[in-house]
Amino acid sequence: MEYLGSLGDDKTVCGGVIRQFQAICAYPHGSWHEEPLMDYLEALCRSRGWTTIRDTYNNLRADVPATPGMERAPLVVLQGHTDMVCAVAPGSGYRPAEDPIVTVVEDGVLRSDRRSSLGADNNLGNAAVLWLLGQGVPHGPLRLLFTVAEEVGLQGAKRVDPAWLEGARYLINTDGFTFGQAVISSAGGRRETYTKKLHTVPRAGGHAFAIRLSGFLGGHSGYDIHKGRGNAIKLLALFLGELREQVDYDLADFRGGHAHNAIPLEAEAVITADRAFAAPLAMAVERLRSNMARLFSHTDPDIQVSLREVPPPERVWNRGSRDSTLDLAALLYNGVFAMHDSLPGQVSASANLGRLYVNDRREIELDEFIRCAIDFSEEILGFQHARAAKLTGFHVQADSYPGWLGDADNPLARAMAKVYRRQTGGKLDITAVHVGLEPSVLGARHPGLTMISSGPDIVNPHSTDEHAPIDTLAPYVRLLAGTLEELART
Repeated sequence: MEYLGSLGDDKTVCGGVIRQFQAICAYPHGSWHEEPLMDYLEALCRSRGWTTIRDTYNNLRADVPATPGMERAPLVVLQGHTDMVCAVAPGSGYRPAEDPIVTVVEDGVLRSDRRSSLGADNNLGNAAVLWLLGQGVPHGPLRLLFTVAEEVGLQGAKRVDPAWLEGARYLINTDGFTFGQAVISSAGGRRETYTKKLHTVPRAGGHAFAIRLSGFLGGHSGYDIHKGRGNAIKLLALFLGELREQVDYDLADFRGGHAHNAIPLEAEAVITADRAFAAPLAMAVERLRSNMARLFSHTDPDIQVSLREVPPPERVWNRGSRDSTLDLAALLYNGVFAMHDSLPGQVSASANLGRLYVNDRREIELDEFIRCAIDFSEEILGFQHARAAKLTGFHVQADSYPGWLGDADNPLARAMAKVYRRQTGGKLDITAVHVGLEPSVLGARHPGLTMISSGPDIVNPHSTDEHAPIDTLAPYVRLLAGTLEELART
């Protein structure tokens, strides 16, 4: 008999999870800046009598004793990452390194106040686990594993001591975005960072104009890449590349996006040109606005294209810096590259141009993210990108992680499917996803580990429109509770 009645009704469960999530949101937690949040989580775990270990990277382990009588059940790891992609609404004044996330519940969803992304990826799953284990649900021995820096290439998971996984039979990752799914396979990933020293020259004269593309929906470069959303950086770079044939201009600035693995919401360039080119420039921008409105009317209906005169800068990029940057941005692949041959509708390979800006070292930097389920696809894209870098004089640094080729016919998936059918009358969708998940790294460190990933519904992660429909929160908590009890009693 499942211990579900004592959790309370759906309103009670949702309220408890949301309060726990809001407590997490009080601490800024961008990648590699999770220390204050980990201080809070460690103190919370210790206050409940759980034994904790924390490594030098701020990964946190907490051992939760079994319910009396269930001590001989297999050890289950409940794992989630604590960092977030900090998308910021233009002009909002939000400071990711300093400001808490302000949450709002409206129209049946949990969201931020729209100044920032929500960070439900993955802290809503962490909040569900923490609240649930405070309710006295029956379970065998558990180990909580909170990792850092997942959003920058699963870096925290790569640094987890393999000893932290010793003795575990099962691992439930809570980084899923769709309730009713159990993920048993994920794509490998390759983060590419292209850099080249920026060379500038004194501005020769002329007026300065800012061209801005904004209002794109953006999103997660894995979960949302198949939706055909516009990439603001790519579109602006292509426009500026074509503009070279029509207007004699210099480039003074180009920036857009905020992370390798987020589809960019906006991009802006500042150019300088003689006043005589103002009219042709305005006409070219108007054509761009019209074409984008038609091309992205369904995926990005709120796109805006603006042209305004700005104070002229003292220096501009030399033509070599300008042309090589625009050429590289044009040559880097963006969007879906291949589909699975055995999983209809499932993306197999993709790439995303996530950021272009001048970094603190006065280098032009472009950030690209490749996702592939098959190594050969990564080889093809990697070769194409290496040639593009060589042709344009950019240096590329790459960091990758493996895919996770799981088995749907495993006892953990079967146990969750059994509980799901009992609780909902439906069939659990056991599937693969086109994103990187930490089980790919953790499973390699402990080959005998049986793993799945699950979670409540999360929509538009990695964007300021990220939100979580609250009607799946309570069902997800009940599914976790039922699964833990099922594993402890079998």
